[in-house]
Amino acid sequence: MKYVLCAAFSLLLLGCGAGSPLTLNQENLDKIHDDMSQAEVRSIMGAPSESKEEPIPIVGGTQTTYTYHNDTSEVVIVFKNDQVKEKHGTFGN
Repeated sequence: MKYVLCAAFSLLLLGCGAGSPLTLNQENLDKIHDDMSQAEVRSIMGAPSESKEEPIPIVGGTQTTYTYHNDTSEVVIVFKNDQVKEKHGTFGN
C-alpha cells in the first residue's frame, strides 16, 4: 500500500511541473517583480518545469533558477537568496 501511495504522489508531482499553457504568458510574467519569494512566484506561475540550485561564489548564498516551458513558450526566473533578481520569457502563438 505504501508503494502505491508513493507512486501516485510521484505521478501527481510530475504532472504539476509541466508548466501549464495558461501560466506561460506575458501577463503572468509581468506579475513577477524583483524581490518576490519563490513561494510567491509559484502562486502565480505554478511549479517550474525545471529548477536548478547552486551556491553564489564569493558573496555566499544560493542562486535558484526556475525554468518553465511548454511546446511554444519558455520563462526563466532567477532568484538570489530566495528573491527574484532576473526574469525573461519568450512566447509562441
